[in-house]
Amino acid sequence: MKTEELVLPYLDDVSGTLRGYRIFTACRTVGDAIFRLEDHLDRLYRSAASIYMTPPLPRERLKELVVGVVMENRQNGFTGDLLLDIIFSGGLEGATMKKAESGAHLYVTAQGLVRPPKESYEKGVSLATFPYQRIHPAVKLLNYVGAILAHQTVVPRLEAFDVLFVCPTDGQTVLEGSTFTVFFVDTQGAISTPPLDGKILDSVTRRVVIELLKPRTDMTLREIPLRLDEVLSYPEAFLVSTTRNVLPVTRINDTVIGNGLPGPITRSVAGFFEDYLSSYDRRAARRQA
Repeated sequence: MKTEELVLPYLDDVSGTLRGYRIFTACRTVGDAIFRLEDHLDRLYRSAASIYMTPPLPRERLKELVVGVVMENRQNGFTGDLLLDIIFSGGLEGATMKKAESGAHLYVTAQGLVRPPKESYEKGVSLATFPYQRIHPAVKLLNYVGAILAHQTVVPRLEAFDVLFVCPTDGQTVLEGSTFTVFFVDTQGAISTPPLDGKILDSVTRRVVIELLKPRTDMTLREIPLRLDEVLSYPEAFLVSTTRNVLPVTRINDTVIGNGLPGPITRSVAGFFEDYLSSYDRRAARRQA
């Protein structure tokens, strides 16, 4: 079935459609390979367990199905990279809160991957801060109310690209973006990102960037709590996500970061990531076959 023709089983999935009991992961292809699929499945099944959701399929069967979706799109002539959403929905008995024996419903959707325009990488983007922490931050829930509220308020007011969440209790602790993780570069060249302390999502792209940077002797990486009032004085910042890779941030609220242009360390990290992507298809396709 074409994604745009997808029909949801409304009454059979009341706990998903009405109660919001849904989790997902969004992954992309690189050529015919699904980028870091095992990491996405790790997080998806871990998330299901943490909210007592019964997965719709065993992991290996789901993996085969998702790979099959990519192959079917290729056979139907789509040659570009794909964005895949794998959704676990519901799994409760009717309109009750009691667990059903059948487990969650499964939806897998595919669409063409759309990245920000080239200009965003050349000039950087701006972020508006918003006091909000997602419910169950370590779980990728299908609940974006915080981001939606920010995009109706601070984002248009500050003409920003997207939103950066800060802790609602202190207004200073940097958390994560609506759909991305943030990194900052201090005046000494050290790269810092918020830690996985239960307040942010274990982003797959974040994980890749950390893997690429940790072995390097010419760069320092730290996973530490960060305050907004300190990182605003840092010379560089960037965000990372599935659909954006490494994207420079050159303004937060009304504060220009550094000289207002992507910095040298940000450009280097972006280069490392692009190199990793360019070689991924050949290596991963053999493993996923």
